[in-house]
Amino acid sequence: MRIEVEEMERVKNLVLTGKIPLDQAPPEMANHPVRLIELYCQKLIAERRAKIKVPKVHIPSNLYWDDTPDPPSGLSIEKGHVFRQDGERLCHPADCFINATDEEDIQNGYMFNPEEYEKHRFENPLIKQLRECQTVEEMYALADEIIGALKTLAEGDAISTVTTTTMG
Repeated sequence: MRIEVEEMERVKNLVLTGKIPLDQAPPEMANHPVRLIELYCQKLIAERRAKIKVPKVHIPSNLYWDDTPDPPSGLSIEKGHVFRQDGERLCHPADCFINATDEEDIQNGYMFNPEEYEKHRFENPLIKQLRECQTVEEMYALADEIIGALKTLAEGDAISTVTTTTMG
């Protein structure tokens, strides 16, 4: 008798901890508060789901105003045409369509030669210095000269108070 009581307590603990579902609980737990609350919640959920109305979509019986069939178009798709073969590329690089080389474009005036490009190309001297920097500190210092100091908020400051800091 004592073993049966201990087994019943073990099963109750398994049910209450969620190891065994409530619907598989022994009949002795029919009036247990947890089971009664579960049944009440399931009833409320079922009532709410019953109130939900799923709108029915009206699908027209015919998609066209007239019921006459369309005449055959004679397109290859009606005969089972395959658009693409396996492994066929969708896009081809533009170079395969261009016949002119860079030398021809330079002769026709469409491109600069390297000397003209360097002559017309402008690069700020500070940017050139930035490319030659060896350390991160040098880069940040030069970047501050180029774009100005970053403005950030200190953690405790109000939004109206702005402090300037440099990263470094």
